[in-house]
Amino acid sequence: MLPMGTIMTGCMITGLLFATRLPVLRTLQKLPAWFKKTIAFVVFAAGSWNVFWYAMRHLSEFWGVAALISGCLMLLTSAYIFNAKCLPGVLQKMRPGVLFLLLCCAVSYGVTIYRL
Repeated sequence: MLPMGTIMTGCMITGLLFATRLPVLRTLQKLPAWFKKTIAFVVFAAGSWNVFWYAMRHLSEFWGVAALISGCLMLLTSAYIFNAKCLPGVLQKMRPGVLFLLLCCAVSYGVTIYRL
């Protein structure tokens, strides 16, 4: 069985791949809408689990704070994947920063899990 941190890291990376608008990843943007919406749902579910289940129970620990931050970023990322145009302009402009912070969280999770 995979540890939950590994699953969350995978969800973060998947969310980054689908929310990023880099020219190299344009083929992901051409996938069917139902597939992108499914990915958005998976990232949303992972972010919700991080924020509303794990972080609320472990706020005084490293992993609890990491879950709160990364969960909030995953919730925003899922909105970018699902339909970024219906978000307020401020959130649309924050997209690069949110994705960069999510990348930092994914790297932090990965390095920490590797060191365990």
